[in-house]
Amino acid sequence: MTKHAPQEPAPADFLVVSDDRPGPSRRSVLRGAVGVGAVIVAGGVIDLSARDKALAAPDPGNTTVPLPTTTEPEQLHLTLGADPKTQVTVSWAAPGTVKQPAPSLTFSDRPLSGENRGHVIRLPEPEPLNQKETLVGPRSVSFTDGLSGFTTYHYHVPLDGLSPDTTYYYQVTDGAGTPSVAGGNFTTAPAGRAKFRFSSYGDLGTPTSESPVNVTGFTWGAEGSNDTCVFEVDSTITASDGGPAPLFHLLNGDLCYADGAPANTPSVWRDFSVNVSRSAAFRPWMPTLGNHEYELGATAKDGSASSTEFWNGAYGSGNYHARFLLPDNGLTNYDGNRLRGMFYSFQIGTVLFVAVDADDVVLVGAGGRSGGSPVTYNSGITVPAGVDNATFEYTGDLAFKEKDVSLVPTGPQPNLQGLWLEKTLREGRSNPSVDMIVVWIHHPPIAASETGSDMGIRAAWVQLFDDHEVDLVLCGHNHCYERTYPLRGFDPPSGTVTEAFTSSLDGKTYEVGDTIDTRRPTVVTTTPKTVGGVPAFNTARGTTYLTMGGGGASAANVFATDPVTGLPRATVYVTTGGADAVEDAPWSAARDATDAHGYSYFDVDPGERPGETTITFQWFQIPTVAPGTSITLPTTPYEKFVFGRHV
Repeated sequence: MTKHAPQEPAPADFLVVSDDRPGPSRRSVLRGAVGVGAVIVAGGVIDLSARDKALAAPDPGNTTVPLPTTTEPEQLHLTLGADPKTQVTVSWAAPGTVKQPAPSLTFSDRPLSGENRGHVIRLPEPEPLNQKETLVGPRSVSFTDGLSGFTTYHYHVPLDGLSPDTTYYYQVTDGAGTPSVAGGNFTTAPAGRAKFRFSSYGDLGTPTSESPVNVTGFTWGAEGSNDTCVFEVDSTITASDGGPAPLFHLLNGDLCYADGAPANTPSVWRDFSVNVSRSAAFRPWMPTLGNHEYELGATAKDGSASSTEFWNGAYGSGNYHARFLLPDNGLTNYDGNRLRGMFYSFQIGTVLFVAVDADDVVLVGAGGRSGGSPVTYNSGITVPAGVDNATFEYTGDLAFKEKDVSLVPTGPQPNLQGLWLEKTLREGRSNPSVDMIVVWIHHPPIAASETGSDMGIRAAWVQLFDDHEVDLVLCGHNHCYERTYPLRGFDPPSGTVTEAFTSSLDGKTYEVGDTIDTRRPTVVTTTPKTVGGVPAFNTARGTTYLTMGGGGASAANVFATDPVTGLPRATVYVTTGGADAVEDAPWSAARDATDAHGYSYFDVDPGERPGETTITFQWFQIPTVAPGTSITLPTTPYEKFVFGRHV
């Protein structure tokens, strides 16, 4: 492969820009032809030169709109490596369909300048995304979107051997004759027992065409397009409570809803990534897969060529994997694809973080779906009506055990994610350096909003969460905020069938009014203790589930009540594609029916000795932001709780 020499900067080409955050001074370093129309904002640079506000338009539907042919680096974002103390990956993209001439990254633990030119890493020529390949070293990746037909270019530099709790400065260039450069900075995770803050929410979406952050000039569909997402990103740049900005952000699936605009998925991803880059260029954003990351395309399920299947790369998530280089779980699927980034874990301080992909086990269904009529797209591919790409059991087989209403890995090809999750949680709980375990996942197994709970996750994984005493489970999918009481174990059969069905789990036929075992979780306590005047729950006794799908996508904060008992009532998906049962939800502790949207901060304090770690959680509610308008982020949380194993 040909490697290109980076363009050497001249001292006058360096521009130092404050990222405008409280706490220790940090600077981003930008060089070169920023260009007319570039906007420097808190946390990054947005190049709006390609966006003509006069052309702002609604979703173009099945008409594919052009991508840019310029090469300036944009969509900068950071992800953590397996060891966040010493490993961070810097990623970026070209705006459209033209690869960068000679991309490179320069970094240093001191601000870059004419006097400090840093360490230069040159990237190889782009190669098509290949999930059967083991990724090593700097990568240039191309991905051809199946339906638009557009090939986009993405660049990843895994940095290793970094020093803990150290700020690094970086810049990336396209290496063009007149180079364009963008950059930022980040701080590695601390070593040992240390305090830190992280943030989390899911279901973000993309800015509308009326937002100055939108770069394509289009609004992409009703569910994911919103201007609330701009202020959600703002919340991760400057903490609204006056505390430190988060060290990293957990994104709980459904990133941009590109599957809802199949003719223009690269453009949707671009609007999402430019918005997020205002924060993600300065702190790692760690996503997990949601159902909207699985797109229609032009390959077989395993990513191979096909004229009869319609997946967008392996499992339909090629756009996601072209853009994110995430920690490696070390697994290869039965079809030969490596499962890197589908689910993964990392440890910071005394907390183990575990990302899982619920699309492997959910009954609600996930995967690209077509409408009621065939459509021919820009690539020449005609997708027939009624395509339903199911991702259930994509990492291997699950068997239903009627005795305890569970789904367990089984057979000659047992479910790899389930086996990995059990091993990861078991080893985490037995690790003396781990006090608390946080799982983040897209679909909530336990939630009372109108979008429902999922029996598939309850049957496959909630027992594992109990067995290994997971402290917190952070979810998205339901576009609202909800918190459970601490939960451990299961109640006797407590569900009521609302629509007759034949179960995809046990094969039985159920009639309306039948009692069904929904694996309803058992409440440990409804009464919190207090720590420093803040309500607190002991997570050694029970796991708390937080649904935080209020990142910006369309509101879904409608909650039902049982008219007889007065308790919250939850809809439960109990068979494939069927929300055919309800249960009373005494486990539901808090539900925000006023504002669907919001964001969270989690402050980790390791205490003085092993076992003393606490996590102080705050949820801030915000109203839905009308297109083109603005809000001020709140300073007072909707809820604040302390979670710990010895409170």
